[in-house]
Amino acid sequence: MQKNNRTIIDYNTWDRRENYEFFKEFLNPCYSVTCEVECTSAFENSKRDKSSFFIKYLYAILRAVNEIPELRYRVERERVTDKESGSQNEEEVIVLYETVSAITPISVGPNGKFHSVNIPYSRSFDEFAKKAGEIILKISGETNPYAAEKSAKSGPHQYMDMVLVAANPGLAFTSMTCTQSSVQGNRKPLINVGKATCREGKYHIPVFISVHHGLCDGYHLTQFYRLVEKYLGEL
Repeated sequence: MQKNNRTIIDYNTWDRRENYEFFKEFLNPCYSVTCEVECTSAFENSKRDKSSFFIKYLYAILRAVNEIPELRYRVERERVTDKESGSQNEEEVIVLYETVSAITPISVGPNGKFHSVNIPYSRSFDEFAKKAGEIILKISGETNPYAAEKSAKSGPHQYMDMVLVAANPGLAFTSMTCTQSSVQGNRKPLINVGKATCREGKYHIPVFISVHHGLCDGYHLTQFYRLVEKYLGEL
């Protein structure tokens, strides 16, 4: 059943049903991976034409996420009406979003001050970069840094049709852990990108991602990293 950019999956025929049922009762069903991604073309082109390297890798990441269904699955609660009694109850459902956008914190001042914004996905890099640039330019350092999250949580999809993409451009990390939104883990992928470093004439960035193992396996994360590197190579 499709509604507003989302499809409720038929749980009885879902090809990941056994995977999800195995992991869903784990104290922490999420797992994390950090891999280096080569970004020479995007990094050097950004330096040469003074464009935003951040917007380039944000686009590559968001495009990769939108091309892998397993990164767009979400576990939600849906109000269902009983056909016999007419009573309404909340049930757990698996939802597949057609597209997802990015919530990302942007630096706005000294001492690490930031403001999160919601940047919509567009398959066209030019359209994506234009919209992202406009949104970032409108940021006011005086507003609530979590205003975008609060607005999204009150929206029709309650913050679920998004991924979090954070940047640590001064930190060349090799691993990372993340906070959890509940004892059942996080309800959407969390992604973090570190400092670009050069080795043997090629630039690399560390990319961390945390996902729910019931929804996404290592095979899908391999696809994710390959696509991010591929799209960075085209920018």
